[in-house]
Amino acid sequence: MLMVKPLVTVGITMLIASFNMVYAQGIGPGMAITAKFTDEKVSEGSIVCTSAEGIKPCNEEYSVSIAGVYWENPAVVLLDKKIPDGKPVITEGRSRVRVGGVSGKIRKGDFITSSTTPGLGKRADKSGNVLGVAEEDMPGEGNEEAIIYALVNIRPAIVATTARGNLLESLRQGLLAPTLAPLASLRYLLAILVAMAAFILGFVYFGRVAKGGVEAIGRNPLARKAIQIGVALNLLMTVAIMAGGLVLAYVILII
Repeated sequence: MLMVKPLVTVGITMLIASFNMVYAQGIGPGMAITAKFTDEKVSEGSIVCTSAEGIKPCNEEYSVSIAGVYWENPAVVLLDKKIPDGKPVITEGRSRVRVGGVSGKIRKGDFITSSTTPGLGKRADKSGNVLGVAEEDMPGEGNEEAIIYALVNIRPAIVATTARGNLLESLRQGLLAPTLAPLASLRYLLAILVAMAAFILGFVYFGRVAKGGVEAIGRNPLARKAIQIGVALNLLMTVAIMAGGLVLAYVILII
């Protein structure tokens, strides 16, 4: 007979006592939890963020505090008995989201993130924290506010733009790592350490080789050409080390 440890039994009992699961005729398989809102007047489909006072519409681009999407009738709701007047927030799964064309028309497959307009989503045009991925195109030219289906999966995302822009954005996100989830923080910090280590190793290695090459030319001027070729090859190796470090850091960020 399978024996269940008392501690596990108590934990399951407390979880069931704290939440009631409700199935509704909702818009899809989105999973929601009830939460306390700071403002009663929140439009459905708004992207909401956590704050010290409670849940409120996000008003910052690529906010690291994104909690989910407010929708009145999700498919599944976990009701928190401690918050009797709580409103449902879809934290994972399919949902309808308010979006605008602030950074261009959103198309199927684009990342959606928060914007400076309270509760309104926009197309993520650079790397950062995102709400999820659009499941359909915005109607028309994308100039007006609309509500579209999206797959909610809150996480940091890498948006391919330019190498320089991605590097700077990754460094910026790395500085915000303490405010992200533990796994995301670890990824950013590890990527920064790998990139820095690659550059430091590259510069130290090439510095020693260059110094040795200059000294060798001074001792043996007749072998100058051969020494210069050797220094050039070591320079290529240094560039390869740096490039390898950047590639490894990029892989760490996208996994």
